[in-house]
Amino acid sequence: MHAYDPWRKVLAVWAAASAVSAVASLPGSYAFSVRQVAVSGAQTVPVAALLEASGVVPGVPLATVNPQALRRQLLRHPRVRDAQVEVRWPDAVRVRVWERTPFSVLRLADGAQALLDAQAVVLQRSGKPQELPVILHPSVPWLQPGSRVPAEEVVRVVEELASLPEAERHWVAWVRWLPTGDLVVGTREGFAVRCPVGQLLRGLRTARAVVRTLRARGVQPAVVDLRFGRWAVVQPAP
Repeated sequence: MHAYDPWRKVLAVWAAASAVSAVASLPGSYAFSVRQVAVSGAQTVPVAALLEASGVVPGVPLATVNPQALRRQLLRHPRVRDAQVEVRWPDAVRVRVWERTPFSVLRLADGAQALLDAQAVVLQRSGKPQELPVILHPSVPWLQPGSRVPAEEVVRVVEELASLPEAERHWVAWVRWLPTGDLVVGTREGFAVRCPVGQLLRGLRTARAVVRTLRARGVQPAVVDLRFGRWAVVQPAP
């Protein structure tokens, strides 16, 4: 029979506490530091630079990486539509981004331009057409990269353009929204089409058929007006 030793119990408790402390400290130890940051999906967004500015660099403890906070920071970039950040133990951070792509150019009466995506979100304050449709509009209250254009009529035009098949969309050079609620569309074939809002695809196809018929007869149309139901009013080129 062993004599009671009070120090044995103290040492046992100390050893257990030390083991728990060691286990708890492992995620922040050097063995669990960031050694690789993998980024996918980025074409124009400087994701690596954004992560580095946030302190996500090789050597930092993996436990200090906050995926939700990093995702929120990435989403603040105008060209990032969505982002996913994952911490992969023991030493990796993986980031995937989905970028907004240029879809159209907004041109205001004062000459200001903005590059828009297919949801009418401003990507940058200036933009070259680059074979993209140009939306002509008198003015908007402001243009903020990362935010939707604050003009419902511009949003409607973008939505109509986005609903077009790619072949017809490529055919559009510019679009102007009129106060009457109609659209005037300049085509890459040198004539314009006027049609009600919501009927852009039908208007383009009908106008193209009318122009093809008239050109076969030696008439060069300048404007095809399709606001009158089944009738097409044609203004010949001078």
